[in-house]
Amino acid sequence: MASSMRVFVLFLIVFTLLVVSYEARVLTEFTNVSEKGKSEILLRDLIHKYQKKRSMLGLERISPAGPDPQHH
Repeated sequence: MASSMRVFVLFLIVFTLLVVSYEARVLTEFTNVSEKGKSEILLRDLIHKYQKKRSMLGLERISPAGPDPQHH
């Protein structure tokens, strides 16, 4: 009985470690990214900064409210 319990606990630990390792996410900051990957990350950051600056200056386009109810 005790040996089967040990086998079950060992299986449970190994299974848990496998599930956790497959659920892990790889962060691009800590991996060896190719030059193309680095340029894509830099471009995405540049676009994000540009959009943030435009929104802070109030240069964002505002969609019209729709048709004027008094028009017809």
